[in-house]
Amino acid sequence: MDRRCAVAATAIALGLSLTLPTAGPMANAAPATATRPATRDVAFTPGAVCDLATAQRLSSRHPSTRQFVIVAADTWDATTATLQIVARSNGGQWRCQQAPVAARLGKSGSRPLIERRSGDGTTPAGVFPLGNVLAWDGQQFQFFGNRPDIGVRGSYRLVRNEDCWGATPHTASYQQLVNSPRCSSPDEWLTSIGDVYGHAAVIGANLDPISGALPGEPAFAAAIFLHRNSYSASGGSRPTSGCVSLAEDDLEFALRLIDPSLGVQFAIGELSWLRDSA
Repeated sequence: MDRRCAVAATAIALGLSLTLPTAGPMANAAPATATRPATRDVAFTPGAVCDLATAQRLSSRHPSTRQFVIVAADTWDATTATLQIVARSNGGQWRCQQAPVAARLGKSGSRPLIERRSGDGTTPAGVFPLGNVLAWDGQQFQFFGNRPDIGVRGSYRLVRNEDCWGATPHTASYQQLVNSPRCSSPDEWLTSIGDVYGHAAVIGANLDPISGALPGEPAFAAAIFLHRNSYSASGGSRPTSGCVSLAEDDLEFALRLIDPSLGVQFAIGELSWLRDSA
């Protein structure tokens, strides 16, 4: 391999753009130079069709967001919805990353965050960031699970036996991951939830700031995640207690796409409300 080819191969491996001298008498006059890093666009699914109109309308109110996880229900009391992931390309076009898949919501449907309360069986509606949580042992994380990391794009916590997510309103542990093995309901001992929490993303509803830990504060929400469906004995998916859930394959696909570097937001709620108000 001659020098020009070797430099080109190295630059391609590093993702660089090259300026190479032309062949001829001046070919040895100057070395090849790397001028700038190549710009990588976000990944899209060829042929996938998403509701890009809703993404564009959400973007008009949340302009810094380049990725939405849209969870849209037909009605407020629906316990089923669709989940899709869309992202804005480097050129400014909204494109489909994950086509709509079936999702489950709370057993009482969904409700705007400020109108719901912990334990009411609704999924909080609104536009929420990917949650960033500080655990009792000092680890910060955005994803977690009882099974090893599948290659998510953010920080991942493999659940410890001590991990308890506080969900009791007006206590110091509310909406915190604390050291309390075998904690009891409404708190969640994460390891006891098994493969339903095999892999999960934290939905940042009522996380920054937290309301409900102090007496008199409204306890809007705690332990709101994107996780795997739970199933009845007959094999049908069940509604959740307030989270968003998916079939396992759909969940793993989604978790690998969710990208903190794009300012990802979860947009959850009744479809027309998402388009007009969220």
